Amino acid sequence: MYSKKLIYDYIIGNDIDNLEELESDNNFLFDALKLSRDISYYSYLDISYRRSYDVIKYMLLNFKDNLDVYQEDADYLLDSLDVESMEYKEIIVLIAAIDKNKFNDYKISRAGFYVTDKVEVGAVQNKDRELAELIGLGFEVVLSKYEDKPLILDYYAICFLYEIFYQDKNFEEMVHKKIKNKEKLIKIGNTKFLLDYIGNLDFYLKEYLEGHLYLLDNLDKDLDLVKNNWDNYINRVNQQKVAIVYQVVDKFAEEYRGKFYFDIYAVLDKIIRKYHLEEVFELEGEIEEFDLKDNEYLKEKFNSDIDRLITELFKDDVIFNDNSDYDITDGKVVEFKKK
Repeated sequence: MYSKKLIYDYIIGNDIDNLEELESDNNFLFDALKLSRDISYYSYLDISYRRSYDVIKYMLLNFKDNLDVYQEDADYLLDSLDVESMEYKEIIVLIAAIDKNKFNDYKISRAGFYVTDKVEVGAVQNKDRELAELIGLGFEVVLSKYEDKPLILDYYAICFLYEIFYQDKNFEEMVHKKIKNKEKLIKIGNTKFLLDYIGNLDFYLKEYLEGHLYLLDNLDKDLDLVKNNWDNYINRVNQQKVAIVYQVVDKFAEEYRGKFYFDIYAVLDKIIRKYHLEEVFELEGEIEEFDLKDNEYLKEKFNSDIDRLITELFKDDVIFNDNSDYDITDGKVVEFKKK
């Protein structure tokens, strides 16, 4: 409607005809805000104009660090919109992208649409078992419902990612369960590792993310943290496993005190070496076994129990308690890209 030259002349203070008329035009002032990126023009807009969907959406996309300036107007708009409308959902999603804490204030009372849609996904899955296997976690249902609303699709993709990798889970532990070697993970690459993991659960979500890789940014950073902490994690895991083994050995020695006549640590030593775990248990030289061949039953029981315990403990590189050196248990809301 207005030329960029006219708006630019106004911004830099050049003489303009009908200046008073222009300054009473909300559309002109809003164009000046967009061209100048000067948020002070926002206060010149009429309050009813400021509270429109298009204005609030623009502000949420372009002035993320100034939410306090238009927070009241955003709240007013939300209260005026139908909670089932796409406009309402988009505004909620944009607030989520800016401030997770503020979003949490809305989530319980206002943003139940995600829960509603998850119920719909569940209903589709329960109705047709073959279809349930095809659609995986159900992102295909979301795609079909919001195919022309990229902001909402991005938000839902993040919700699905949170449930896959963070909700009631330890991300670091999940990675170690999936892959045993850091060098192999480096060779595969973060993106392929994540997409392959997601694809096993939901093909449609993987396909969507392949075209929107920025949604994996936070997972990519967390995966780098896991790689950087790999050796510390493995050492901590091994220390816990070693402690468990010695606790079981001590318990056996206490329970059968005076009833066995073999060197339990010699038997333990042989089992440890059998699985090439000398370094983990910090063994030095060979232990000479003094076996009086009494109580063969107890010796066999000890040997069998400890062998089984060590096999079970060391088959996975998984820690038993969450004592991570860093906190990656909270899902993060990524910054949405402008469309």
